Amino acid sequence: MSLLRLFKKQEGFALIMSIGVLGVLTIAGTTVMVSTSSNTRTAQRSKVDETSFSLSEAALNNAMAVLANPSNNALDPDLLPATESASSSAPYENGTARWYGTLDRNTAVWTITALGIYDNPAGPGTAQVKRKLVAKVPVTPNLSQPSNNPAWNYIYARATGSTCDVTLANNLSGQSQFYIAGNLCLSNNVNITSTALIVRGNLDLGNNAAVGASTSMATRVETYVGGNCRYGGGTWATPCTGNQDGRKIFSKMNPPSYVVGVNNVAPLIPEPVADFAMWYENAIPGPSQTCSATSGTPPTFDSNYANRDNSVSTVFELTPASSYKCRVGPGASSTLGGAMNASQMTLSVASASGFPTTPFRVRIDNELINVTGGFGTTNWTVARGVNGTTAASHVISQTVQWDTQSSGEISWNATTKMLTVSGTIYIDGSLKITNGTINQYNGQATLYLSGTLLINNSSKLCGGVSGSDCDFAAWNPNTEMLTIVTNGNGGQAGVGNGIMVENNGQYQGGLFATSAVEFTNNARSDGPIVGSTVKFNNNVQNDQFPTITVVPVGMPGSPIVYAQPNPPQLFAG
Repeated sequence: MSLLRLFKKQEGFALIMSIGVLGVLTIAGTTVMVSTSSNTRTAQRSKVDETSFSLSEAALNNAMAVLANPSNNALDPDLLPATESASSSAPYENGTARWYGTLDRNTAVWTITALGIYDNPAGPGTAQVKRKLVAKVPVTPNLSQPSNNPAWNYIYARATGSTCDVTLANNLSGQSQFYIAGNLCLSNNVNITSTALIVRGNLDLGNNAAVGASTSMATRVETYVGGNCRYGGGTWATPCTGNQDGRKIFSKMNPPSYVVGVNNVAPLIPEPVADFAMWYENAIPGPSQTCSATSGTPPTFDSNYANRDNSVSTVFELTPASSYKCRVGPGASSTLGGAMNASQMTLSVASASGFPTTPFRVRIDNELINVTGGFGTTNWTVARGVNGTTAASHVISQTVQWDTQSSGEISWNATTKMLTVSGTIYIDGSLKITNGTINQYNGQATLYLSGTLLINNSSKLCGGVSGSDCDFAAWNPNTEMLTIVTNGNGGQAGVGNGIMVENNGQYQGGLFATSAVEFTNNARSDGPIVGSTVKFNNNVQNDQFPTITVVPVGMPGSPIVYAQPNPPQLFAG
């Protein structure tokens, strides 16, 4: 009996032990399951975080692809949506990449926000996992480009269909190369002494007119006439080929081993075409992107954007009695507090506002100067004539320009008569230069006008100055070139003209008109000209200019080149 009771007690104890062990195992199993489930969720969340971050990187790459597209202008503030609510997006499996950005025009830097959004592993109804990546993207403007259109080495007239598509008047002188798409007539006493003359139509010479001289092979002009030629109303040479000395065409052909003769196969040089609509939208400064730093009264670029309709009714005086500044993008400028000689190693400025507090470079006239000390003050220690430039004397109040790439600029120093230009500029109106004095410009730029250009009596605009004239001997169009492009005609420029340079006026740079370009008596040009026709009146002089290999961005006939982004930097999340 005792043994039976003992057995029953042991059986109960075993049951209790079994239940206890089972409970422990259940707890342990549950703990393992909970831990495993938690670890699984943590791993899933970590994977989703990584995937979301990868999506944010994809979003940044998509934004960069928009900015870097060669057909887009990376300095167009409307290229990317500005807010998250309006952001662009691209779908991916179980996720989305979104991006938006804002452009600081003062520094030419984009701030891009990229979002990676992925489904929450907790299941439907839970908030999506979002990762954010922020980056800064500096933009470098292109201000010049290689010249790829040979028309910009000529005085180029594209008109055809008239007996005299171009007529050159009495006593024309100079050595600019001419390209005449149609027929050329030389009035009495005109002598063309350029290195080359290309006439795709007929060449008709008046009494005492001549092309070149028979003195030597060096004085002869390399001449191409695609049609016929005659002298003094006499018989036509049909075609105009071979030795035409009897018709006063003292030509040479077959370079470099020249022989006497006219070549009857005239080369075809493509006509430059101006894209006014595109530059109306993308010029900086211009109708869609005006000045970010101003002083004085800069041009009014448009009065009813986005209508390209010559809406600025008041003709803008490019060189007025008062200074003005319009700059877009990084940079600063001041004026000299005192005159400088060529050996001076210090300079003073009116203001140091906006200049760096570490070593930097400035431009005064055509000299580049390194600033090595005095940062933050108005008295600087400098190194002169750097980067291949020459130390020179500079007058008091001359413009001191931080030599960094702005997005675009048109500024005028009325004291020193210096115009500073860069980039491609557009005014939906007309310009004039009427101050009757000599003015200089510094920089490379293309200036588009919906209207016309007038340079009136004795007014001069030069890339370089020598005394009271443009520096015709030393001007280098590959480093200093302002090309003015017009789309209007009539009014201030005269009937049928887009550009008029009046008596004794001078212009040194490029000119382009969809209509005619006219120089009246005693005016002088130095640089390429493109027009429907060119009108040179008595005693006009066309100076020979160096071969142009570099042109400002925006030159008609050149490939369109926009500002491009640099790699992203200064990441934050």
